[in-house]
Amino acid sequence: MTGTPLAVEGLRKGFADRGATVQAVDDVSFDVREGEVYTLLGPSGCGKTSTLRSVAGLERPDAGRIVIDGTVVSDTGSFVPPERRDIGMVFQSYGIWPHMTVFDNAAFPLKVGKAKVPKKEIRERVESALAAIHLSGYEGRMATQLSGGQQQRLALARALVRRPKLLLLDEPLSNLDAKLRQAMRAELASLQQELGVTTLFVTHDQDEALSMSSRIAVMQNGKIVQEGTPREVYQRPATRFVADFVGTTNFLDGTRGTGTLVETAAGTMDVPAVADTAAKAGDPVVLAVRPEAVLLHAAEPGAVPNTVKGEVDRVMFVGESVDCHVRVGDGTWVTRQDPRLDVAPGDAVWLELPGDRLSVLT
Repeated sequence: MTGTPLAVEGLRKGFADRGATVQAVDDVSFDVREGEVYTLLGPSGCGKTSTLRSVAGLERPDAGRIVIDGTVVSDTGSFVPPERRDIGMVFQSYGIWPHMTVFDNAAFPLKVGKAKVPKKEIRERVESALAAIHLSGYEGRMATQLSGGQQQRLALARALVRRPKLLLLDEPLSNLDAKLRQAMRAELASLQQELGVTTLFVTHDQDEALSMSSRIAVMQNGKIVQEGTPREVYQRPATRFVADFVGTTNFLDGTRGTGTLVETAAGTMDVPAVADTAAKAGDPVVLAVRPEAVLLHAAEPGAVPNTVKGEVDRVMFVGESVDCHVRVGDGTWVTRQDPRLDVAPGDAVWLELPGDRLSVLT
């Protein structure tokens, strides 16, 4: 593992709760490659923040091994404190010192670190870090005079000024309003690519994870349940939990038939992806399809495979698209259509489920 920015093996961390132990992190293993953004994604309580804090040295694991750039920082019988790990960290609350200027906030890690850094080098490194996050010229301003987005960038500069081998981001955008969060998401992704710093990112926001990550590890109940690129996780979820948590998904219960056919209450579906599963004829399976993959026809399309008849329940205009909810049997499907779609509640419609857009969960 020498040269790997981060390697985590068999990590476990439990917390006492009313006389019992809650296993927050349960045998988690992963590695982060040079220059990539590796994201731990999941709901509150899934173990992602406990994992990040263990990597940072803010929590002492019960078991497992953590290696940062070839140096073992946590293992049985050994533990390196946070200040001696080659990391930078941006917290959810930023942790900006309100009584300090922008320059002093950014320079703080260099001034208090054990290694003595000459004043000239401190100034050069702070100016370089502030330039990288587009805050040049703000050095003398008090940190409280910055906007929320600027404070977030200042926290990033403070983390980068030490030139760490590994950058840790703990939901750094969650305190921003929706519009600023979207803008900062693009800016942060651009900065990371420009600087090339290896990053471990923790978030519960699926849009952040999908748009900013090189790879995503989806966590549930202290375990990683799927790891892959954003496209793999979104388009080919491994479990129903992943399909349901990452975006919106329609589910259809069925039974595998012969070849690539799946028998469902809505009819027989031709699903090529079923051939890649371990399911045998007669085994139960669940089909998953994203709202934007469903094609809606206002008139019966004729001899088109994987077509289901339904009735429009609701039409919700959301600007760039229309979320059309369609009743199919006892359930309601969510579809995302062109905003020019002209249908109304009560209209009969036909939903086409393209075979190559259907995922199979066994």
